[in-house]
Amino acid sequence: MIKTLVTIGPTSLNDLDIQYFAERTNLFRLNGSHSDLEWHRKAVSKIREFSPTAFILMDIPGIKPRTDNSKIIKIEKGQLINFGVDAGVRCDLHIKLTKNIPKIQKELPTFSLNDGQFLFDTTNSGDGFIVGRSRETFNLLPKKGINLPGSVYDEDLQFQIYKRFIGQIEGLEINGLGLSFVQTGDLVSKLKKIVPNLVLISKIENSEGLRNCEEISNISDAIMIDRGDLVAEIGFKNLFKGIETISLATKSSGRPLIMATENLDSMIDRELPSKSEVMSLAHSASLGVDCIMLSEETALSSNAKATVAWLTDFLDQSFGWQNISTVKPRSGKYSRIWESLKAFRDLPILIMSKSGYAVFDYFAHVPDGALTLVTQNAKISMLSKLFRNEIRIINSNLGENIPIETIIATIKLNKALLFNGSKQIVAVYVSKYVNTPRANCITLLDADDF
Repeated sequence: MIKTLVTIGPTSLNDLDIQYFAERTNLFRLNGSHSDLEWHRKAVSKIREFSPTAFILMDIPGIKPRTDNSKIIKIEKGQLINFGVDAGVRCDLHIKLTKNIPKIQKELPTFSLNDGQFLFDTTNSGDGFIVGRSRETFNLLPKKGINLPGSVYDEDLQFQIYKRFIGQIEGLEINGLGLSFVQTGDLVSKLKKIVPNLVLISKIENSEGLRNCEEISNISDAIMIDRGDLVAEIGFKNLFKGIETISLATKSSGRPLIMATENLDSMIDRELPSKSEVMSLAHSASLGVDCIMLSEETALSSNAKATVAWLTDFLDQSFGWQNISTVKPRSGKYSRIWESLKAFRDLPILIMSKSGYAVFDYFAHVPDGALTLVTQNAKISMLSKLFRNEIRIINSNLGENIPIETIIATIKLNKALLFNGSKQIVAVYVSKYVNTPRANCITLLDADDF
């Protein structure tokens, strides 16, 4: 079943809301770009109070520059605004940014604020600044992001920003990190060495990330599509194709996929969603999305409980996965072994894997499959909460190369669970994982033997 990921914010950090959410989901998100560390400590503590085993995702403030205003600024249509350093060029208003603007790859006719909501026609740009003429009159709220389509962000700087933030939140009882504007797999690889026990969710939201989405999905633990930044970076005409490309790359790597941004925006002040939102949710389901993320809908809205209730009820229905036939798993030395498991769809699948990473290869080849996983990797146990697939986890110390005595003892101990409703199961033993898990043995087991 597709799951709901709720964001906790200023209006929902209270007992009533969090308890209500915890009765309907065990997936929570905090946005590190907003509020201080003490606020986030309180939020984690409150979530744990009502959902002790919840998966808590912390979004790291990324490299994306934001407007450095603490108060609302009135922007008039036709005004020339200089964003960034004071370049000394003619303009009506200068607005500083929280970070340097990224490298602009080509001539940029337009740029935007707030995920493409407010457009500007570019009149000038240079090192550390860009000047644009506003196409409309609007109120600029504090700390809104600026999007410069086609730009490339400095990954070395990005790594330092992430590393510094990770140091600040050390000791915070979270399970995963949301990485903004991931452009290559190298960044994720570096972060894995720093936080090997945390689930790393890469957000693909610009043209570079889209271009490298296959590489990124193969190294990440999960992928998030942030449609807001993505559309502001690649343009509306490329959004549909971009989302389908990222989705296919993610499912072909067997990773969980999260769809974010304005999933139920209309319910911030309405009791029911718009028809277009319903169709958008159905489209996400058809792409194999595992989680639907709610942002402002639960962080800032007084209608949060009604929104979560409607979404969980909607997702409770059985959604088919229309694009499943297009998934082509990554090639590997042992891909034929995993491909062969398709022949056993009518039997329960048991995978015994010390690291647990074999689940990626299984779901890449059998994307709509279900399984029981025996592993000693707590990170994979937590990551399994993000999959829409049915996954049962048995935590067990398997030892090196999974001795046959351990295999037999584990199956005997969990016989009632494993053979529930079936006289036979298919057991896969994975005793070595380097770049690709090696399924050393596939065995058909009979309940009578145990």
